Amino acid sequence: MAQCCLNCFTDRAIIELIQREGDISRCSFCDSDEFLCIAPEKLTGLFELVLGCIVEDIDGEEIQNVYVDELKIVSETVRRPNDLISQIMGEEFNEKKFSFNAGIVEYQDAWNAFKNHLIKENRFFPNNSLFGKIFINESNNEDTITTEAAVFLRTIDALSRPRDSGFIFHRARVSDKALRAHEMGSPPAAIASAGRANPVGIPYLYVAEDFDTCCQEVRPSNGATIYVSEVIAARDLTLVDLTAPKQKVALLKFEEEEIELTLKCLNLLQQFSEELSKPVLPEKSQLDYIPTQFICEYLRTIGSYQGTQSYDGIVFNSSYGSGQNVVLFSDDSVEIEAPTAHTVTSVSVEVEQLNLS
Repeated sequence: MAQCCLNCFTDRAIIELIQREGDISRCSFCDSDEFLCIAPEKLTGLFELVLGCIVEDIDGEEIQNVYVDELKIVSETVRRPNDLISQIMGEEFNEKKFSFNAGIVEYQDAWNAFKNHLIKENRFFPNNSLFGKIFINESNNEDTITTEAAVFLRTIDALSRPRDSGFIFHRARVSDKALRAHEMGSPPAAIASAGRANPVGIPYLYVAEDFDTCCQEVRPSNGATIYVSEVIAARDLTLVDLTAPKQKVALLKFEEEEIELTLKCLNLLQQFSEELSKPVLPEKSQLDYIPTQFICEYLRTIGSYQGTQSYDGIVFNSSYGSGQNVVLFSDDSVEIEAPTAHTVTSVSVEVEQLNLS
């Protein structure tokens, strides 16, 4: 009898079910040996929770692409995802194609409309529909906010991750003169320029979780001198992890009637995360950063859904390799060590041809 294991899935609800009911065996779908496994048909109920989000569409995707690429429920390590999903859902699903329903597609388009609204129409008093549904909140009280806002806040909470006191980040600056510890923090508000996350005049501290990434992020020239400080968390921090929203939120743990809305929020956060991770280009207008600045300010001020914690910053993917960047909303929560000087001995450039057709 075919068995699937913990490694075949990313959703926490599925993993917990396998942990409760599985037995040690060899996986039939990813070849993991001596892992907790379960018969695929025992997962049918959980997989069916998302059927309300998709519709049959002859121009759509195969069901395996929906669960692997779009919903991120089935892991990319599975060698035969169509076989696994056939065992879970029935072979008839492999004979059809699917797309997301109109509501989810509408939300994907809403982010682009909201960006254009903030940039070109009204950045201080936006009246875009997405703003009205999610971002306009007087409090975190469930009785006074929209359903969309409540689910969005719970989705953010599901992405919160701790960094314990003593955790070490890295901060780099390029300078022709020697820098000291107090010069490695965020700039004074009076001279704080706009960045991909912070508005002009509101300084954030941009750091990375490893040395190499922080050096690459300052885009040094060959022969430049980089000063790098260890930035140590002075207390426990709570960060919103936007490195892979769909993989890191247990979609199937939400109530069935909330799954579609949660997926809409995850799509929005995925688009937001991708924009944060784009390289900062000198020729890019500062207006282009207004939408990402808006959401960062929202996360900085809103606090958690239950009001028990506030967020200290966000984590997002670096555009350089596999490293992770961190934006801290304040440097009061960290201690910055004296920097060490390093000379850039090599700078590599990789290119790929654009398809302009």
